[in-house]
Order: sequence, then structure tokens, then C-alpha cells
Amino acid sequence: MSDTAAQLVREVVARGYQLEPKAFNLLLQMPKDVNLTALIEEVIKLKGGVDRTIKVEDIERLVVKTDVELKSADVDLSEPLNFKVLSYENVRISEGAGGYQQLFLSRYQKLLELMKKRRDSGNIRAISELKESKSSTKIAGLIYSKTIKRGAATIVLEDKTGRIEATAFESSVIKNIQEAPLDSLIAATVTPGKKNIYIIDSLTLPDVPDHTPNVSKKRVYAALTSDLHVGNKYFLRQAFKTFIDWLNKRDDDVALRIRYLLICGDAIDGVGVYPNQEKELETANIKQQFKELQTLLKSIPTKIQIFISPGNHEPVRQAIPQPPIPKDYATQLCELPNVALVSNPAWLDLEGVKVLMYHGRSLEDVMATTPGLKVERPALAMKMLLKARHLAPIYGRRTPILPLSEDLLVIEQIPDIFHCGHVHILDSERYRGCLLLNSGTWQSQTGYQLDMGINPTPAILPIVDLSTLHIVTLDFTRL
Repeated sequence: MSDTAAQLVREVVARGYQLEPKAFNLLLQMPKDVNLTALIEEVIKLKGGVDRTIKVEDIERLVVKTDVELKSADVDLSEPLNFKVLSYENVRISEGAGGYQQLFLSRYQKLLELMKKRRDSGNIRAISELKESKSSTKIAGLIYSKTIKRGAATIVLEDKTGRIEATAFESSVIKNIQEAPLDSLIAATVTPGKKNIYIIDSLTLPDVPDHTPNVSKKRVYAALTSDLHVGNKYFLRQAFKTFIDWLNKRDDDVALRIRYLLICGDAIDGVGVYPNQEKELETANIKQQFKELQTLLKSIPTKIQIFISPGNHEPVRQAIPQPPIPKDYATQLCELPNVALVSNPAWLDLEGVKVLMYHGRSLEDVMATTPGLKVERPALAMKMLLKARHLAPIYGRRTPILPLSEDLLVIEQIPDIFHCGHVHILDSERYRGCLLLNSGTWQSQTGYQLDMGINPTPAILPIVDLSTLHIVTLDFTRL
């Protein structure tokens, strides 16, 4: 064993971890300028002690993919960009309880149509028809409530025709019930039991099918980021300036290929967002925060198209879907020729690649109610949203949802890239042809995050090659 290999093993074992053989080989292939000790430290920090085995995907989340070629021979900066934006701006808001009834009826109908497109959907019957059936019947409904007890799980489902309470006793079905978010739609096969009890034999979420992702015909890159929090004293201004300086390098292969920059919410820190926020602000004026953001972004080459969506720190309504940031607040930002303000969520078509851009506030609700999900792996919570085919399935917790006549948060299309932020932790996952990417932050650990045990991954920028959907990550605290 070489000295380098021995050092790797010692570093990992000393921290109480094991090293998967493939991960070991990948570490050995790292360039000489990579600090392996620091890399292992970062991997262990992200794992958070939940899983004591370091796998190859743990390392790939933090380093350049080994099969990504970085050549700039065919870069043509004069070639026009090819993008389209679907932004939710003028939505029809319905008032009061009737508005939410319309919203959930729209949700039910849209998700039911998606469920029926599954190959295994079968003949889905209305809940009201169950009383006439004496054999197994497939129904579909929104989860009104669920109760998990030792050895059993009971759910109440509702559709347009009524409600039904049913119980599962099989362990795999119980697990599926635990994972399924409240207020999401499921299809369940139920069998009448004794004493008017219905037994759940199986259940499924709408889910996304396996698909071959769209890719660009041109080798261009998109940088995906979020949560700058400009105006907050924890904003890593110097690291972000280093990033901008790097974008202006004409001799860097990766920088030359970047044609899109997506800022997925919380570009500024805002004012009055949380108690005692003023103690952490450098700039307590929203318009001034936007001016500082504009000062930074105007140094980015105009060949790069910038998209900015709001989060929970911008001066827009908090209920989702959120409209684009008002131009009254961001007048100077709108003067930049390469900046587009979009809604949250928003759909982008970048060189033929479908990108679903969503800040991700509902990820907190999914993590809090789904066993096994941790803040250290936000991409797994994103995967649950794809399974439910809804961006904010759980009603009544931390995510305010706008009462609309049409539920615009149903994921009707299949994204090639699903981009979120909000939780300040870089993470990625691939699921059925979709690239799931939570883009981290440019803010160092705040006092609140320290109290909550959240370790952010700041100033690490994920860059996606749109021609392959491979990821390159660059740490701007070290460049």
C-alpha cells in the first residue's frame, strides 16, 4: 500500500468510518492539488454520522465528476442563447374556505390523471363504490390523515365522493404509508375485512416514470445557486466576488462555457423576516440590499443569462406560488440586460433542457414528517416531492399555500433538472432520469443554524453541463 493510500485509510478509520472500495479508488485518482484530508472531513460533515460508510457518491457530490471533459475548443461566445421561461405571475386567487376547496379539487383531479397514466394504475374506482364491493378494489384519494402504530398503519382517504378509513398490516405497505406526505394523492388496493374494516393490500404515489433526459446539442454550462443573503453580515462577499472574478477569466475552460446562472431564491436577506434579524443585518434597507446585489451581478459577463426567483426573504407574498420580485424594489437590478426575474416556482427551457426551479420551503415540512429524512440530504426530500408529483403537498405546516382555482404546484411535466435551495446544504441525487440538485448557499453558519445543528455548505458552486447533465463543483472559499 502506498503512503497516500495508507494515509487515506488512517484518516477514515480514525473518524470511525469505513471506506467503500470504489470511493477509495476515486480518492486515489484525485489531482495532486486536492487536499484529501479536507475532502474527507467535508464528506463526513455532510453525512452527519447517520451512515458510517463513505461511498463513491458521497465524494462525487463534492468533486468534479471523473468522466467530465473540460475542453473549450468549440466555445463560440457570439452564438445566441436558446431559452424559454414559464413564470407564474398573474394567478387567479380564490377567497376563503371555498378557495381552498377549489384548490384541493384541482389537485385531486390533476394528480388522478397523472396516476391513471401509470402502467400499473388499473381500474380506479370511486370511494363511494366500495360499499358495493366484496373483493379487492383500487381507489385513489388525498390522504386526509394517517396514524402509525406498532404493526399497523391507518389512513383516511377522501375523493369527490366521500371518505374511507383503511388499515395496513404488511410491513412494506406500512413503510409506504409512513413516507407518503399528508394531503398527497395515493392509489390503494383495499379489501373488505371483518367488522366493516378495510385492509390496504398495496399503495402507490403518482411518481415520475423513468425517462431519458433532454440534453443540449451545444456544450454549454449552467451554474445553479441560491441563498446569497446579500445584506446579512454572514454573506460571504469575498467568496462571491472570487466567483465573479473567475467568471471573467477568458483562459478557464469551465468559466468560458457558463452561459446561464440560476439564483433560486433568497438572493437578499430582506428585513423583518425573523425575530431579531436586525442584529445580523449589515444593510437594513431592502432597496439598498437589491442595489448591492445589482452592483455584484453587473460584473458578471453579459454573455451569461441570469434568472432570479424569490424565496422567503424577498419582499413578495409568502404563500406559494410567488410572483417575480417586484420591479419597484429591484429597479436597478432590472436595468441589467442579462437579468430575468421569474416566479417561484418557474419552469425554464435551457437549450432544450427542462429545469424546474423552486426555492424549496416545503422541504422542511417533508423532512419533519418523513421518517429517515435528514436536513443533511435535502435531495432525498426533493425526491419525495417528485414521487408525490407536488411541490408542497402538506397543507397547514410551515409552507403557506395560495388558494387558487387551479393547483399550479402539481408537477405535471417531468423535469430534466429539479433545482432547489432554502436549506443551505449542497446535495444532489439522480432519480429516474431527473437530476435533483440543492445548490447550497453563500452564507456562513448563522447563530440560528448553530442552535439547530445545521452545518451549511457555503460557497461551493454546482455547475451542470447541459449536454450531459454531469456536475462540476467548485469551492470558492479555496480558490
